[in-house]
Amino acid sequence: MHIRRYLLPAIMMGSLIMIGAGCISFNSGTASAGADGGIFKTADKGVNWVQKSAIATTTGEKLSISNANVISIVQDPEDSSALYVGTADNGLFYSYDAGESWLQPVQLSHGRIPSVSIDAKNKCIIYVAAENKVLKTVDCSRTWNSVYFETRTEKLTTAVVVDHYDPNIVWMGNSSGDLSKSTDAGLSWKPIRTFDGHQIVKIMLNVADSRKVYVATKDYGVWRSVDAGATWKDLSENYKDFSGSREFSDMTFGVSDPGMMIIASKYGLIRSTDGGDKWSSIELLTPPGSAVIYSVALDPKDTNGLYYGTATTFYSSPNGAVNWVTKKSPTSRAATAMLVDSSNQSVIYLGATKFK
Repeated sequence: MHIRRYLLPAIMMGSLIMIGAGCISFNSGTASAGADGGIFKTADKGVNWVQKSAIATTTGEKLSISNANVISIVQDPEDSSALYVGTADNGLFYSYDAGESWLQPVQLSHGRIPSVSIDAKNKCIIYVAAENKVLKTVDCSRTWNSVYFETRTEKLTTAVVVDHYDPNIVWMGNSSGDLSKSTDAGLSWKPIRTFDGHQIVKIMLNVADSRKVYVATKDYGVWRSVDAGATWKDLSENYKDFSGSREFSDMTFGVSDPGMMIIASKYGLIRSTDGGDKWSSIELLTPPGSAVIYSVALDPKDTNGLYYGTATTFYSSPNGAVNWVTKKSPTSRAATAMLVDSSNQSVIYLGATKFK
């Protein structure tokens, strides 16, 4: 039986003890029935969707995450049933049963969580970007401690990722375009480079070689290092002919094919099959620049399986964008986060956000 199955009752009781009797503490914005935010799940590649919003309680009280605006979804690399969801205002939620129920750490019950990363060699070690900090747990979310604190509160931590080969290496980016690296699991940090004040939106590592680091900025292109951060190349020089492609929305990598990467931007979708040196446009049903793409995902077992979401529509292709299938989104909110299950590629998770 998975270690988390033993930890779950203890975690719930620990939460209750820390906040007093009654129920787990939640921001009032998440405990609203009937809203169409939070997480949606499909078991048939997007044909049918079900909202997964129930919060686990010990009292039987009906609470949900249906009002939460989701901006990140991460799956445990060792356990596909374990999911972590970062929200725009309501902190962090996690599930150990593939989204059937959700829990929330008391210390992370509010605020923006744009990025979550799990140690690939120790499932109980997790890092999150939270406001002007990086927080870390070593006991499966029961307690969290700050491993980085930015005294300049306007510089928000926007991305964090732990190296899957050497978990002592952790990367962090912020809203001012500063990239830092820890080689001692967050005890200390070293500045690596700055991206000229342009916000870092996402940091990703190549699945086959973690020395290949990719940093996506909001409007300054995607940058790559092939030597663990010693030197950097602006990949947008290779795709600058696609108008609007520097205005970044999302990025996904191939797992079965580590050379595959896809960028969603104001232009639309572009694809590289060699890790970022050469790029081609992905032909969509809508003209370039005509629809805002908020999220994109690849099938981890077959890079021909491609998905993306807009404010109203879920798009899927089974054959590398030769043909597209469109479905009305299961929510009135924008599809701002998407994840294809690592163990069952028919299962897809979609996170939704309501923009004001």
